[in-house]
Amino acid sequence: MDHFMDEHCHSDLLYSSRDLSSFCLEIHTAKSKVEIAKILHGYNLSEEAFADGFPDLAKTVQDLPDDTSITS
Repeated sequence: MDHFMDEHCHSDLLYSSRDLSSFCLEIHTAKSKVEIAKILHGYNLSEEAFADGFPDLAKTVQDLPDDTSITS
């Protein structure tokens, strides 16, 4: 599997710009870190590869709650 160089590169599982757009949308609309973990698992992407390949997206999820069942 190729490591991501930046957000414009693709791994073996993110073949097209449509796949990449779908992945980014899923990340941006996630409401918890649990959801992020499920998304990464679905794309067979480790947290480390996500952080290395998508640093801006990784920063956006840092402030998400651990679980959506915790409401404010």
